[in-house]
Amino acid sequence: MPANRQRARKPSIEQVLQSAPWVSLEEHLNDLRERVDHSVSTAHKLRERYRIELLEAHPELTKRILRPSSAALAQAEQLFISGTVAAADGTVSPVPLLSGSKIQVGVVIVFNSGEVVDLVTQVFEAELASEAATATDFFANLRETRSISNILARAIMLFGERRLLLDQPADWRMLHGEIIPHELRTGAGRPEQNLDPAFNLVHEYIDTEKFIAVSEGSDDIDILNAAILLEPGEYIIIRSLTDTLTHFLEGDPVTGQARANFAADHERNFRQFIQAAGPKVSIVLVKAGPKPFLIECHANHVDESVALFLTDSLWTRGLPTDGTGSTIRGFPFHLDLADQVARTLFKGSDFRNFVESRLFNLGIEAGVFDIDPRRTRI
Repeated sequence: MPANRQRARKPSIEQVLQSAPWVSLEEHLNDLRERVDHSVSTAHKLRERYRIELLEAHPELTKRILRPSSAALAQAEQLFISGTVAAADGTVSPVPLLSGSKIQVGVVIVFNSGEVVDLVTQVFEAELASEAATATDFFANLRETRSISNILARAIMLFGERRLLLDQPADWRMLHGEIIPHELRTGAGRPEQNLDPAFNLVHEYIDTEKFIAVSEGSDDIDILNAAILLEPGEYIIIRSLTDTLTHFLEGDPVTGQARANFAADHERNFRQFIQAAGPKVSIVLVKAGPKPFLIECHANHVDESVALFLTDSLWTRGLPTDGTGSTIRGFPFHLDLADQVARTLFKGSDFRNFVESRLFNLGIEAGVFDIDPRRTRI
């Protein structure tokens, strides 16, 4: 990024409304198309100019832009033909109730052979708060449980994806999201109990060496804009996991990321984990199509990992792996497949309808009292 970048001040509500005042719907619609077109066109032109500024400030970047070797691409194609590739994704389906949310967590693992493994668990807030001698104690426990159950359910899903995938025999494994996502980095509200299992799991992945973790989205504007440097089929190593986790732990004044709020012993444990695992994982920006994605992989297998990403994103969809074909998504097919199967098998609306039907079966008053009032709208 340019060294002389200035950080913009966050505008106040009043400042935003001065440039975008309240208007009637009719007036809003009159110039909506022009405003949207101007905003998108301006950002696109600045993104193209950003490429020039980046190369002027960092001419060495061009030497870091790479393509996987033809041997790595051929090996990846052969892997999908005769080897075993497994990909995992999960879904969380919460049903909020006054008497405690019911949360369904599902994980699906798909293989290039067509095999599917599906596993599910449920997190019920009332059960988490059940160890109480009186009704007063129960609802006091429920209030405390409610503050952590959503992040806990997501942490269970993310940990489950990673643990269950690792338990499957495979030559290579693909994860949706970072190898250690935010919910696992924070210990899901209980770092004294949850950090070590998360760290041990990452070490196990590093020991296999054959994994990629693909992030579908990133809020790092600099990295996403830097993808203008890449053509489809190319990649660039952005940083190591050490950098990412250090920014998480210490905060980053440039991006506004707050410092992690750990007790001294947990922070010390986290730093030891970074020192041991961070240098072994590379974070790579790669393009299979117009949109860039970030992948995390073993530092000794970057070329092979990118070849696997491109092969699953392009070759399995019938497109050339050099990026010359036309694709909109450019994302691994098997991760998309795991996501679609998970959403089909563990459909949130089906789980919600089942829970609500049981409420009304047990009594109209309990059903009306417990469910979200917006669900009773006509």
